[in-house]
Amino acid sequence: MKITDADHTNWRVKDVERSLAFYRDVLGLEPLGLDEYERGEHPLVSLRITPEFILHLRPDPTFEAASTGGYDHLALVVEGTNLDALAEYLKRAGVEMNASRRTS
Repeated sequence: MKITDADHTNWRVKDVERSLAFYRDVLGLEPLGLDEYERGEHPLVSLRITPEFILHLRPDPTFEAASTGGYDHLALVVEGTNLDALAEYLKRAGVEMNASRRTS
């Protein structure tokens, strides 16, 4: 057996609209199944990260995110942007960021 790629990840979120505001509106990811979700026909919303990889968001109003020391996260590769310009864009969009930065 040889693993060649990743297909998707599933995340519980307390507030789907807040998550969409970030992933769709700030990062520009394309939602899939949003109409079906809004009509109550599908239990989750999906966002295409790459042609091969999808982020599924499943609403769970009881979900409380806990600090994991940075171990539970999604790392995205961003091309064609300056890190300082990206940080400024995210700040203007209301995204809270910590002081650490990847430099490699």
